[in-house]
Amino acid sequence: MVERMSGAPRAVWFVRALVAPLAVMLIGCGSAGAADDDVISEAGPEEGGQRQPHLIDLGSNFDANLFEQRGGWVLRSGAGHEPAGPRASPALERARELGRKRIDRMSASCTLTEEQRRRLAFAVESDARRFAHEVEAVRTPYIGRQVDMNDQAGQKAWHAFQQDVAKCRDRLRNVYDEGSLFAVATAAVLDERQAACLAAENAARRSFHWRAMVLETMAKLDESLGLDQRQHDALVTELLAHEPPLRNDPQALGRADSNMRRHLVLMVMAELDAKPLRAAISDRQWRVLSLQLNQGRAMRSAIESQGFLEPGQGSVRRDGPRSQAGGGRSSGAGP
Repeated sequence: MVERMSGAPRAVWFVRALVAPLAVMLIGCGSAGAADDDVISEAGPEEGGQRQPHLIDLGSNFDANLFEQRGGWVLRSGAGHEPAGPRASPALERARELGRKRIDRMSASCTLTEEQRRRLAFAVESDARRFAHEVEAVRTPYIGRQVDMNDQAGQKAWHAFQQDVAKCRDRLRNVYDEGSLFAVATAAVLDERQAACLAAENAARRSFHWRAMVLETMAKLDESLGLDQRQHDALVTELLAHEPPLRNDPQALGRADSNMRRHLVLMVMAELDAKPLRAAISDRQWRVLSLQLNQGRAMRSAIESQGFLEPGQGSVRRDGPRSQAGGGRSSGAGP
């Protein structure tokens, strides 16, 4: 997706004229996400025999940033073109896809009947259409609209565009959450056995992912702090006992790269009672760890804004299973 340019005079002009002002603007946007995810690609047809990298088609960038990006921002230069003829709404297609996957995962956990699947599919279609209607109302004004990123008006338009896309991203994350017809239908169609089975499966999946994040991060902390086995196990025990309300769906977990997983673990550790942590390690180790905890604490707003935690669930669960801490450094990321 990213076309890299090197050596040509045009690339030098492009970097100076476009990337420099964009860097300040993208960093300044609260919804911009991690810098590692921000990419710029020069795509689109030539205009007047030459490419116009400073001209940005907001319509094509809307779809790319809402449906293709994991959390950062992609900026595609050049003119965009809507395909000729009728085209299904990309928002409707994506929402339907996510709903079908939810039903499939639910059926794998608690064995749905055909009638239950039919009723849940009806709820998915209703929620998907409502979501598509809301998104299209935001998306339509951007179709065919080009802005010049070399002037202040174009940069202001891009900033407003980012805010609109961020709102649609948040809506996409929550399309089947509490308040949706799908959530109501789920509570209505599942019997007690199925509901208990689904809840247990979700809890186990969440704990599995949290434990994997903890052990991955602790491997890095071992290197920077020089922990012995006792210290390692003590910190793992504290972290596993304070499981955060991770958002339990592949869409959210798929966006969490290694840096975000590390920051999430450090954020949780920073919000724990410091006494058990300090008691487990030396003063020297605590001074080093404190700097990393400050980084994790500062990432809370980014972690929440990108939907890695369930909304309205507080910081951490304080009844997590302590027994999972065993196995030491070689235990891996198993359940």
